[in-house]
Amino acid sequence: MLKKIVFMGTPFFAVPILKSLYLNGYSVSVVYTQPPQKSQRGQKINKSPIQGISETLKIEYRTPSTLKNNKEEYNYLEELDADIAIVVAYGQIIPKEYLSLVKKGFINIHASLLPKWRGAAPIQRSIMNLEKETGISIMRIGEKLDTGPICNSYKIEIMTDDNSETISEKLSALAAEKILDNIDEILEGKIEFREQN
Repeated sequence: MLKKIVFMGTPFFAVPILKSLYLNGYSVSVVYTQPPQKSQRGQKINKSPIQGISETLKIEYRTPSTLKNNKEEYNYLEELDADIAIVVAYGQIIPKEYLSLVKKGFINIHASLLPKWRGAAPIQRSIMNLEKETGISIMRIGEKLDTGPICNSYKIEIMTDDNSETISEKLSALAAEKILDNIDEILEGKIEFREQN
């Protein structure tokens, strides 16, 4: 039986991860991404990279400006009755009442080795602090930002010639590969989530 997956993401960082799920036969029922933004001079409307790839892959997508107090999206997700939601740099906080709408929870791929660098710009913060390594953490979303329990973390070395762009590409590729190792185990309840200290 195909599992119903909700994917939530916005920037280029999230694109390889959505593509990886799609190309490996996972059924992504719907994608959530930030609404198109007007460019600086207001002439052009820029879609998010995730909206672009969703259109290419012909996956239904939704672009609510907020999920907070949004009855329409709440009802939509409740009716969808999805098995799991994968969240990658979505750019909105998922309201508490949504967290029970998918059977196996909202799973976030965060671009740092949690509990280090919770919140925004984890890649930039690891560079600014001259870290020797960084990585991704796969965690269940809780009520507070980036504090939920973690099932797995994966490390990469930060090289002297790395910058936020190269690290972002490496972590995105790593996440695209590793989500495949984790998603089935999460769906089958075979993976352990450990609380962060």
